[in-house]
Amino acid sequence: MKNIILWITLFFNFTIFATEIRVMSFNTTCALCNKGQFDKFSKRKHWIVDTIKRNNPDIISLQEVLTSRQLKWIAKQLKDYKLFYGNYRVFKFSDSALLVRRDRFSVVKDGGYWLGRRGGKRFSFGWSFALPRRVQWATMVDNKTGREFTFVGGHFDNRTKNKEKSAQFVIDTFSKEAIPILFAGDTNLKPTTEGYSLLKTFFDDSFDLADEFSMIRNTDTGLNDGCNLEKGKIFPDCRVDHILLSSRDNWQVSNWGIDQFKYDGKFTSDHRAIFSDISIE
Repeated sequence: MKNIILWITLFFNFTIFATEIRVMSFNTTCALCNKGQFDKFSKRKHWIVDTIKRNNPDIISLQEVLTSRQLKWIAKQLKDYKLFYGNYRVFKFSDSALLVRRDRFSVVKDGGYWLGRRGGKRFSFGWSFALPRRVQWATMVDNKTGREFTFVGGHFDNRTKNKEKSAQFVIDTFSKEAIPILFAGDTNLKPTTEGYSLLKTFFDDSFDLADEFSMIRNTDTGLNDGCNLEKGKIFPDCRVDHILLSSRDNWQVSNWGIDQFKYDGKFTSDHRAIFSDISIE
């Protein structure tokens, strides 16, 4: 049973072990996707940045930042991080994107794959026609430990065929690497789905490995406020945002947390930012 820690504070600064890596995944809700339920991005962007600064992650997977201009604005406020996204000569694609702490990691190589029937290297609308989806990756060396690993961020489409094939694509693509793999993103896959079970054939869920569970909040929110209510109402069964670790490697997870801060009485997004404090032997 995880120890549950409830942090109720307006200003909170985390301290983690020196060699641990704090990983965050955050679906920020795209500027055209809020259906009138959330404030405009011009207001929420400040909340997004504050969420990141308060939790102080080392590496971040961002989803649903609509434009490269919005993404660059966020990155400009977070000067300690280097930005990676689909930065093509002809067009830019900002979902998903990675932010990597500059002084902690040396990025060796990076790239991305389109999720669809065209093999990953060419633009695609999925296996079943939908909005284009993509995974972004970066192979890096931890300057504190010398360990090399690949960090993958992604946002799977919600159609069953697309998200299950996306899960298989991630496994087929990254299981070939000899180094540890860390995946963080919005998979649209709850723990009870076949697609999630497929991911678990290669990955362990950091939620399951964690020694402790933290809720970061400034109002009277509860466990079920950790849910995206379109996916379910009961936590943790509603989880679709995951931080996954290659099961062949010896990962340690001291803490898994979820940020439930409200600004002006509102959540920043229909998803909550999640984070894990991890290390690898």
